Formats: sequence, structure tokens, C-alpha cells
Amino acid sequence: MKVHVRHTLKTDVASALKLCTELKHQEAIYAVLGGTDLKIKREGRSPNVKLRISRKEVANPPAAIRKLVPSTNEVSHTEDWAADGEGFSADIAIDIKGVPVKIKGTKSLMPEKGGCSVEWNFDVTSGIPLLGGIIASFAGGEVEQKLEEEFKVLKSMA
Repeated sequence: MKVHVRHTLKTDVASALKLCTELKHQEAIYAVLGGTDLKIKREGRSPNVKLRISRKEVANPPAAIRKLVPSTNEVSHTEDWAADGEGFSADIAIDIKGVPVKIKGTKSLMPEKGGCSVEWNFDVTSGIPLLGGIIASFAGGEVEQKLEEEFKVLKSMA
């Protein structure tokens, strides 16, 4: 399943990068997004920053996949940020412990008139026979919902 979310922020691309990579901003964002046992590790200097974020999140999987997708998940992801032309982008890999799904994608910040765009693109796949499509679809829907929530938080902070 492909996930694509794009929005515009009314701030310059450098300020948006700070929102997306500085520890205090990430802690504020995830405080709003929810989850428990949040751990954020930041390495490097801007714009070459690597974030490692882990947390526990509640999920409500459909009945068909409840045995494969628990109601509480340990979610961790990495973001590898770098300069990208006039903007910045990050390669993102998300791991949901014990859930047979692969989630990889990118997040980019590009200058636009009146601000900058923030755009996410993800591929969500599962290799489980028969149920893989349901698992990928559920996980992709969850990712899309979280990205929309993250955008709302970024917009309020920009």
C-alpha cells in the first residue's frame, strides 16, 4: 500500500527543519501524538541529523488480523535527515515489533511561496500469505492517520 500525505506550512524551510529535528520540538510533538514510554535519541548536526524514536501505541486492528497485530504495539522508527536541493529530506524506516509489516518512506521539506511543503511518501507491505494485504492496508491507514495528526501539531508550532 502506498501512503502519500502533503501539506503546506506557513514557515520557512529552515524553521520547519528545526521543528522536525530538534529534540525539544520532537518531545512536544510526541507529547501531543500520544503513546507511552517515549524515547528519542538525536545524533549529528543540522542538516545531517539521525533521529531514533520509540514508543508504545494503542492499535485497534480488524478482527481478521487481531492474532497477528496486538492491541498495544512497540513502534520504533529512524529518520535520516540531509540537505536535498533547496530543502531537506529524511529516509524513514518504521518497525512495529512482532507485526509482519515493512514500512519505509521519506519525508521532505521544500520551499514554497509563503512557506514550505511537508510531504511524506511510504510503502507499506506485508509478506504474509492471504492476510498480508489486510495487514498492510490496516498499517498504511494507521500511518496516514498519524501523519495527518503530526501535520496538525507541526502547523500549530510553525
